[in-house]
Amino acid sequence: LAPVLAPVVAQAASPVADKTDMLPPPPTGRPDAAPPDPGPRPGPCAAFAQRHLFDYNPAATRRWLALATAGLLAAAWSWWQVAALPWEALVQVQLGIGFVVAAALFPVHVPRTKYSIGVADVFVFALLALHGAPAAALAAGAEGLVGAVRSTKRLTSRVSTPAAATATMAVCGLFYSAAHDALIALAGLSAAAASLAALCLTALPYFAGTTLPLLAVVAAKNGQRVALRDWAQNYSWLAAIYLMSASVAGVLVMNARQFGPAVIAVAAAVAAAVVALVHVSLHRHEADRTQQEARITEAQHEADRNQQRFTAAFTHAAIGMAIVRPDGAIAQVNQALCTLLRHPESALLNQRFDSLLHPGDAALFHRRAIGNGEPARPRADGAGEPARPRADGPGARPIARAGEAFSMELRCRDAGGHEVWVLLHIGRFIDPANDQSGLIYQLHDITSRRQAEGELKHIAYHDSLTDLANRNCFNERLEVAVERSRTDPDTRFAVLFLDLDRFKVINDSLGHIAGNTLLQEIARRLADGVRPGDLVARLGGDEFAVLLEHVNAPDDAVLLAQRLLAALSVPMMINGTEVLPGASIGITLSDLGYRNADEVLRDADLAMYAAKAEGRKRVALFDASMHERIAEKLKLEGDLRRAIGEGQLSLVYQPLYDLAPYRLSGFEALARWIHPERGHIGPDVFIALAEESGHIEALTAWVIDQAVGQLAQWQAAYPDMAHLDMHVNISGRDLANNALVPLVREVLLRHALPARALTLEITETTLMGKLSVALDTLYALRKAGIKFSIDDFGTGYSSLAYLSTLPFDSLKIDRSFVMGMDQQPQNVEIVRAVVNLGRTLGKKIIAEGIETVDQLATLKEMGVHVGQGYLLSRPLRVDAVTALFDKAATEVA
Repeated sequence: LAPVLAPVVAQAASPVADKTDMLPPPPTGRPDAAPPDPGPRPGPCAAFAQRHLFDYNPAATRRWLALATAGLLAAAWSWWQVAALPWEALVQVQLGIGFVVAAALFPVHVPRTKYSIGVADVFVFALLALHGAPAAALAAGAEGLVGAVRSTKRLTSRVSTPAAATATMAVCGLFYSAAHDALIALAGLSAAAASLAALCLTALPYFAGTTLPLLAVVAAKNGQRVALRDWAQNYSWLAAIYLMSASVAGVLVMNARQFGPAVIAVAAAVAAAVVALVHVSLHRHEADRTQQEARITEAQHEADRNQQRFTAAFTHAAIGMAIVRPDGAIAQVNQALCTLLRHPESALLNQRFDSLLHPGDAALFHRRAIGNGEPARPRADGAGEPARPRADGPGARPIARAGEAFSMELRCRDAGGHEVWVLLHIGRFIDPANDQSGLIYQLHDITSRRQAEGELKHIAYHDSLTDLANRNCFNERLEVAVERSRTDPDTRFAVLFLDLDRFKVINDSLGHIAGNTLLQEIARRLADGVRPGDLVARLGGDEFAVLLEHVNAPDDAVLLAQRLLAALSVPMMINGTEVLPGASIGITLSDLGYRNADEVLRDADLAMYAAKAEGRKRVALFDASMHERIAEKLKLEGDLRRAIGEGQLSLVYQPLYDLAPYRLSGFEALARWIHPERGHIGPDVFIALAEESGHIEALTAWVIDQAVGQLAQWQAAYPDMAHLDMHVNISGRDLANNALVPLVREVLLRHALPARALTLEITETTLMGKLSVALDTLYALRKAGIKFSIDDFGTGYSSLAYLSTLPFDSLKIDRSFVMGMDQQPQNVEIVRAVVNLGRTLGKKIIAEGIETVDQLATLKEMGVHVGQGYLLSRPLRVDAVTALFDKAATEVA
């Protein structure tokens, strides 16, 4: 690493570019004049000093000569000693010096410094340990010469650097030998350990010998003294590298002595690879750094250009622009803003922007731009300077805090006091002058547009049919009322939510024009029935709402609602038809502490549905229990969903019997739900809940799969029961579900049950209501072999034309007719008519709800084919059905 100092020495010396630099100046005078007598020629030493030591003072010259002489003597001694080595050792020394020269030719340049680091010193120290001081001295001199030649053209530096390295290594080599023998003799170390320790001890004097003499020459040349403290501080890193090189060389020597000289060659190859990789990495890093600096420089230039562009755009923009300080004072304006507000620039600078606003919009501006509803307070001394907001007062939280740009429309006052509508856009930027946040305001003149919008506002906030306020207008007024009630609890309001009763019937029967006439009349009666200042709105369809402000007590709202109901109940004529309108009204009051308009309308809507549930044309006042009922219903829906998926449901099977001859003909699968907390929940509750919540498809799929699978097991276990079929109830939503047909086919195929063994039951009312969407499903299932039965026949309004063409197999007489045959003779005739109808259509007749012997006898006499009811059998669990089969098998046996 001695070449590291070569650039330092070369830099301290005055550069000499060429030999001609030291030649005497050309003669002057006439061309034919005789040249002046140059005098006696200087001797060789004087010529050398004149040419190469011209800038050295006597002290520096003496030190340089002493250093060069010491190096020359050390080199001569080293050559003499090395030449006397055996041939094999001489070859190894030559190879070692070659490794040193090769390593010195390719040092690793430390980025952004004038220093280079190589691995040549490792091989120098290795030669010292293997072949002694002469070989190491020659290698050190060769390394120093290569480094000096690479770093400087000055001959003095090319001589002093290798001379210092050669002389120092010759002396340090002798020190190494003495230290090695002493460590073995005195410390009792092994030869390998002593060699490693001696090399490390030699590294420090070698560092001093290669740096101090060169620095001494430079110091003498500059008329200074060598500062040992500065030397230690500036070059301690070099000592560390020498020490590390010595330790690596010691390890390398131990391996070479144990495994042979080939280790040195391997180490040289590894070192070459490491140096190459490091060189490539540093070169890439330096290239990336250079590119990054170029990009940073370009970015800086671009930023400067952008600033110039911004200044030009700001000055010549067609819209009004102002730069505003965080305290609200205007720092800069453009000409367009001065023209818009008809103020000179001097009148706008340092003025607070909010002073230019219309008084009616100042509060809105402060709420949006500053963060509270109060304007920043002016200074109490009235000095006329812009008010600076306190850290905890109004104006303390400007828009700059949020860092988000926004726009708003408001009114300004020009110099003449006229109203100017502007679209104000406020954005944030960092002022390069003080590196603080600033605001830029852009003002677009929208006065003409606002005037046109004013004419359209009535259309935007009113219903086109009834001319009442629409939902948007109602919500805005309601939001204001909610906010006022929150800030002042004494300000109460109430909301009435109205929904017309049976409006769809009137609309469908009399037509949409008649429906519109009805809505217009309802709107007129509502507007006439409320107090001045109350707001009536049509929310959509047949829904209306009334906002009652300044309500003193709940009874006031209830009385008004009842008065409105009375007004709405007066008959009216529409297209020659007398119509009796009616409505259900839900009421909620502000005392419940609402936070927004949506919560108010939600509770009023719940109260309205409670009024409908009580029988229509009612008034219901909202209370917290309505929320509880809704929450309870939602929880039960979730429990039902989990019950279907987790197997909490079960099936019971009610037998169906052929009445003549009397025998078991099948079963009807009935779902049961035992809730883990609520206990038994009736089918009328959870099936209706499944219909409403959309879980009915999953429930039907589960019931079909369980029932079909169970029947397949029974038929496999009891071959005599192969004639049995299974009845499963389905809903109208199931018939509208495209997945029903493939589901039924897949279940029958999976359980290997013939399609004729499955009968799907659907109620008469549901079938007629869903007939238009159910026909395709009915015919597809019938084509697959599945049978159909119309349940609860006689309770709906079937069309005989449809009954004659629909693909069903049986009619099930509703239990209400069967159970009433004993008390109401007309029920007997109804049942007889159904039986005759079924016989005419060729359908099987099933009677349900048979509970007495008389009922059974009457049904047999009428010719009913199949019966079910508690008289014949209650619904049975699976184990009870199995016992029934076992009993039947025993009786047959």
